[in-house]
Amino acid sequence: MKAKKLLKVLRVIGKILGKLCLAALIFFVVTFGIYITNAENKLIYYVIRPFLNKHYDSQVRDRKI
Repeated sequence: MKAKKLLKVLRVIGKILGKLCLAALIFFVVTFGIYITNAENKLIYYVIRPFLNKHYDSQVRDRKI
């Protein structure tokens, strides 16, 4: 009786660990792809930088440099 319960618990733990390992593998593949393609720097250069340039260029300056 105890052996059956133990096997059932071990199966549940095995399923959870399997799903966790699969999620970790998918996460690693995605982050490795971002690293290889240099996607974070491309995002900063093409999306964030023009937004910040537009924002700071539209500010009223009180002093001339």
